[in-house]
Amino acid sequence: MERLNIYPYKKRKVKVTTFAVLLIVMLLPPVSFNVYFRYVKEQMVENLESEYAEILGAYSVDLSIDSSRNLAEVSRIENVLLNQIKTLEFRVNSLNAYLEKRKNWEDFSNLLTEIFKGRGRTLIYLSFSPQKAVLEFYEVSRKSQKVLPESFLKDGRIKLELLFEEHLPEGYTMKKYRLEYEVAKR
Repeated sequence: MERLNIYPYKKRKVKVTTFAVLLIVMLLPPVSFNVYFRYVKEQMVENLESEYAEILGAYSVDLSIDSSRNLAEVSRIENVLLNQIKTLEFRVNSLNAYLEKRKNWEDFSNLLTEIFKGRGRTLIYLSFSPQKAVLEFYEVSRKSQKVLPESFLKDGRIKLELLFEEHLPEGYTMKKYRLEYEVAKR
């Protein structure tokens, strides 16, 4: 004959071994996920260190698995690099502006050379400002000459104006010119 427990209010009891097995089964997935993601994170950090070794070495950054520390380091480096970029942009813009001004003044010196090259011309007035240069000169000659070649007259920065013309004895003509050369566009 078999013994039956038909007592309705009896409490169920779990054996220690059953409890241990259930506990292991419940803790195994989170622990294994934690181990797996830690391994993936370590691999990512190693890949970053190998790919960007020169930059990390130049800025003395030590990457670790602790992502909050890495974010602080990366943020610091980003700020340093952004400041360097702004400084370099400012320098490049300054150099470009300087080179543009220099080119314009070199064009003006070529213009002066062309005007006073071996002809009967005398400079009487020359004024410089950051925006333009103004010069006035006399030309004394027997025959009509072009003041400037066509290549210079096509330049929109040059404004040439004849102030007066006077006929002198023995076929000479005296002319007074005013030339304005705009260096910087307004």
